[in-house]
Amino acid sequence: MTGRHNRGSLRERILSMINCLEEKNALKRLRAETAAELTALLPAILDKAFKGEL
Repeated sequence: MTGRHNRGSLRERILSMINCLEEKNALKRLRAETAAELTALLPAILDKAFKGEL
């Protein structure tokens, strides 16, 4: 019974680690998308700033 319990516990830990890695990957994707959007917006923001429109 102890071996079976340990395997279940190990399985839960592995699944938890996989979930954590998936969340980290999702956050990395979101960060990259946000950085790309900000980079695309920067010229327009600078243009407005230099024209005194901000």
